[in-house]
Amino acid sequence: MPDFSVFIPESHRNISPGYVETLIQARREELFSGLMRLRYPSGETLVLSFLEGNQQRLYRCRDGTVEIIPRALWFDSLSYWHASAGSLRLSVEAMRFARLVYETPVVREEASSLIRDECVHALEAWSAEPDAAIVHLQTENLNRYYLMPGRGGPVIEELSFVEQGAKLASSDSTFPRRLPGGSYRIVRYISNCEHGLWREYELRHVFQPLTAMLFQRFSELAGRGLTERLCGQLSVWARESGWDIAVTAHGAVNRHYFESLESATGVYVDLLRRFRDEASLAIGARMVDGMVQDGLASLDPYRRDLFNRYVYDPYGPGIVTGVVRR
Repeated sequence: MPDFSVFIPESHRNISPGYVETLIQARREELFSGLMRLRYPSGETLVLSFLEGNQQRLYRCRDGTVEIIPRALWFDSLSYWHASAGSLRLSVEAMRFARLVYETPVVREEASSLIRDECVHALEAWSAEPDAAIVHLQTENLNRYYLMPGRGGPVIEELSFVEQGAKLASSDSTFPRRLPGGSYRIVRYISNCEHGLWREYELRHVFQPLTAMLFQRFSELAGRGLTERLCGQLSVWARESGWDIAVTAHGAVNRHYFESLESATGVYVDLLRRFRDEASLAIGARMVDGMVQDGLASLDPYRRDLFNRYVYDPYGPGIVTGVVRR
């Protein structure tokens, strides 16, 4: 399992458990989002993840494995002396990236050294395979991780480690062609695509283009003014419900850190229901239902089946009729 906490700069050495707690409290007070690493002489590394000052997880990393430590054991796990500590600030999107890296199981690991053209060929081939994977790419001047969902996933996220910290970017399957020349050390961590975090990743990147199509079609039928009003209503609902989701005519952009796949899909269903309810006032329910069906038909077969499995079918005719079975 990859552990990119090794790239977190060290700021404190040989500190006591009491000082560790002081550092944790400082992260809380500054509403810190990111990772805090504690490294011990025994070779054990602990990684604490924070979101806006709230500690989300405590991971134990050792000998290439990662263990999620139960909350009840946090105090005991942090009670050792002579720790070295460091922190790395991350955006919410990068925190979702980190959680997937630390929590999805690795089925198989493959390492190789390739020149640039070989690396491009391998990455393009892997992006079309059914396996989901985390790929670590290194040269003398480059250090990047990629989330590759497989099956020609439309979005591939990239986390780069630079002197200033970490930078998250999104691309598509053509990203290998933009890699600079040189020799690459590449490790591919093949994962289990059925894991909830991978499913959430895939659905998030299906939902945005699907809603973009719906709003585009609605704008053609009802006009720009009503479309902007509808997007505003849905944005207010999302904000008042506590979801960090921005709704515009270009689709619904999800920046929320969901605790589970189920909570994410529940919000997707509710948002589509509200879209149907409000849009039907302008163009009629039958027209809206047809738009949703056309949107699903526009997806490739794998992602259409995925959306049906997790958002559409589990709730019966929920999206079409406005009735959702919980």
